[in-house]
Amino acid sequence: MTRPAHKVCWGGGALLAGAIVAGIAALFAFGSHGGSAVQATGVQPRAAASTPPHGALVLAAEVGARAVALGVERRTPPRLTATVLGPGGGPESGLAVSFRLSGSSVGAHPCGPGCYRALTPSDASLRRVDVFLPGGSAAFRIPAATRPGTAIVVRAARAFDNLRSLVYVESLRSRPKGGLVTTWRMQAPDRLSYQIHGGAAAVVIGRRRWDRTRPGGRWVESETTVLQVPQATWGGGVTNAQVLGSGRVGNRPVWIVSFATPSIPAWFTASIDKLSYRTLRLRMTAAAHFMFHRYIEFNGPLRISPPVR
Repeated sequence: MTRPAHKVCWGGGALLAGAIVAGIAALFAFGSHGGSAVQATGVQPRAAASTPPHGALVLAAEVGARAVALGVERRTPPRLTATVLGPGGGPESGLAVSFRLSGSSVGAHPCGPGCYRALTPSDASLRRVDVFLPGGSAAFRIPAATRPGTAIVVRAARAFDNLRSLVYVESLRSRPKGGLVTTWRMQAPDRLSYQIHGGAAAVVIGRRRWDRTRPGGRWVESETTVLQVPQATWGGGVTNAQVLGSGRVGNRPVWIVSFATPSIPAWFTASIDKLSYRTLRLRMTAAAHFMFHRYIEFNGPLRISPPVR
């Protein structure tokens, strides 16, 4: 049975729940509230980034502390669009950005906040595109062909809604080094716990929550908003979903799908089980959020209870 939608996006040692954009919004991060990973912060985009071109293939990578997304439009001639987000959360404009493909370089011109665009030679190969900007570059492998993936992403979100319990491991960084590794456990409809490896932990049950700043530390009880879990990490407003190809996670055949959520903004690549539509692996690239999820248990015998004092 599908539960009512109070969309919550989970992001590493970080919980996204309703503030960057209404409906997906607020960023919760490791830091305040006694070191809890479930605490709102004031990180918000300084200005709205340009949305991906309609129908474009979208891919993303990190370049130092920046998030860089590439949009590929297979038209005549092909058109490339790069979106650059800085570590502070906003789009970065005024940069010298260029694309390299087939051994030649093409300069990009501004096309909006943090947006850079160029037409490519009609005979250029799109199998690999490098995006160059001050301080580094990102290389993107472009599949020879893709197909629409919106229906797969919709069914994958529905699979999250129908789970009784979920366990996954998340790694989250804001820069090339360091970061957090967190184990999340969720029990429908409103219970969750997380443990940052070697760090803070929390338990949330309905309107009650408990936090501690370190392993073996004292639990502190407080009130919180009732959550609906599990739910899809990416929330709503998905665009540009494209099936990049097929693969395997363990012995499971999967679709590899890329898509964007412009309202955050963030870019995702998901490995989605072809039989169950459960997401087995997920990578997210956003401003100061370079995240990877490994989903390890679905509908297991999980019971989340108040911590023992």
